[in-house]
Amino acid sequence: MIVQIIGVGFVNKGAELMLYAVVQQMKILFPEVVVSVDLRCGSYRQRKQAGLYHLAWLHSRRFPFFATFINFLAGLMPKWLRNFLKIVRLIEVDIVLDASGFVYSDQQDIVHAKRMKNYSRLMKQMGKKVVLLPQAFGPFEKKTVRDAVCVILENSDLVFARDTASLGYLLDLPVDARNIKRSPDFTCLVSGTPPDYFRREGKRSCVVPNYRMIDRTSSDVGKNYPNFLMRCINYLIKQDLDPFILIHEENDVVLLEDIQKRLMKPIDIIQESNHLYLKGILGSCALVISSRYHGLVSSLSQGVPSLATGWSHKYQTLLDDYECPECLLSVSASDEEIGSKIDMVYKKDTRAELIARLRKNSLGQRELVLAMWEEVRDVGIGLSS
Repeated sequence: MIVQIIGVGFVNKGAELMLYAVVQQMKILFPEVVVSVDLRCGSYRQRKQAGLYHLAWLHSRRFPFFATFINFLAGLMPKWLRNFLKIVRLIEVDIVLDASGFVYSDQQDIVHAKRMKNYSRLMKQMGKKVVLLPQAFGPFEKKTVRDAVCVILENSDLVFARDTASLGYLLDLPVDARNIKRSPDFTCLVSGTPPDYFRREGKRSCVVPNYRMIDRTSSDVGKNYPNFLMRCINYLIKQDLDPFILIHEENDVVLLEDIQKRLMKPIDIIQESNHLYLKGILGSCALVISSRYHGLVSSLSQGVPSLATGWSHKYQTLLDDYECPECLLSVSASDEEIGSKIDMVYKKDTRAELIARLRKNSLGQRELVLAMWEEVRDVGIGLSS
């Protein structure tokens, strides 16, 4: 069986974590599976290092004919050469797994929805299976987005919303809802490993910034966000919690120059390329303050008390899944509220009970994700090997 994964990549470490999570589970379910990604996903070297095949397909907004042309060129190659180079043609794909984290929404560029609308229709016409793995959806107030998502759903064999709000947005659409289900984020099954260089002795706290808090929010939130981070870090410094900043995407680095100048003292900045090291680092912390969704998933799923501030509904609903809705922190919070929230997740009288809640719900989330993969397996059974 040949699988194509879309919606993943190597720049954003959350997207990379999802990529490896899909590969890991598909190889468990189908040991002989071939996993491919299109030519937009990373470089040739990155795809090769990840053990992925190269799908001869390239979506291009400016030159849409490139996709069919590249696929045509691949068809001219003898099969033995394609196998040697690990090149897959579109006709050979059996099932498409869409692991996009959050692209089908009014809050995102319409290009994502339009591209998948056309692609899902093409794959359905070719008799392929299409599964939308757990991700965030909505809202769909814009007609162009709404219409595109309806077509995607009509051409999909299974669709998983990873939170109640996303599920509600999907169920409000005028489509057959029998294949629309709910399942949590699936990266909780991936185990992290802290790198040797990470200093774990003592009590360390981690802050995970997100540039999307500036370019995907209102002007007031974006303007206040750097100051919010500075105030959080300064409080962590005052409490001797040895804070450091963990980067999940290169864009986030631009936030840090001004913040570092305004801190009580400089702190470490860790920019790690290995997604397993990133998760391992988060799992080794005393507490985490994250504006990155998968930074938050990685800490909560490992029982690390965490605070979140985010730019969409997916942050609050994730905290709800782990029964800690009180851990949401507003950018406009006062210094007193910031201190109170940090104390809540760190002080002994409330910390132990919170950790117990996180660990209990982490086990529940894992069970739900394993059940989701069984449903994906059922879709894949009977496809060509």
